[in-house]
Amino acid sequence: MNIMAIGAHPDDIEFGCGGTLINHKEFGDKVIYVCMTDTESIDATKGKVIRSESQLKSETQCAADILGVDNIFYLPFKDLHVPFSFDSVSRLETLIKQYNVDTIYTHWSGDSNQDHISTFKTTMAAARYVKNIYCYEQIPIPRHTDNPMRVNSYTDISRSFDLKIKAAECHQSQFKKYKAAGFDVSENLTTLAKFRGIQANCKYAEGFQVIKQVSQ
Repeated sequence: MNIMAIGAHPDDIEFGCGGTLINHKEFGDKVIYVCMTDTESIDATKGKVIRSESQLKSETQCAADILGVDNIFYLPFKDLHVPFSFDSVSRLETLIKQYNVDTIYTHWSGDSNQDHISTFKTTMAAARYVKNIYCYEQIPIPRHTDNPMRVNSYTDISRSFDLKIKAAECHQSQFKKYKAAGFDVSENLTTLAKFRGIQANCKYAEGFQVIKQVSQ
């Protein structure tokens, strides 16, 4: 299978479906990693750089090496300004066709981050011919929405969980940001994976909302 994971920013993919991607690689699938942004990340209210462009690339490469992804692509959009446009759709659709993608993991429609929402919309337009589309959960920190995610599919990541956390921890710029706000990302990812594992009757799991799934 040809798998594509799409995230607005580096770390979104690792946090949302890192364990599942590791499983895909163990099954022999090809995994394509697409980040919609390739710029530094700046706090919109304080103007402080949270993650430099060089950190973006180095942290993502660190995580990708652990996940075992085959290719990494950065689309040329600015952090906090990811568009839903002809440009974003056509660029993403070009990659989908180039790699004959049959399964996609991306953000979900009820996410509360504006870049995540635009990425979801872009993916839905660009991936209209893709057979399988799954939405992963946002990072487990305080975020609210009136369109809650409807988890209706699970992946057992009990064997791949430790590597998922190791890949997530490559993004130290984000861990530092959330720690300053009082959140332990590794602990929260563990709590969520345990909760989904209870629902799925395994130790650790990732939950997804199925947009489309075509059985062979």
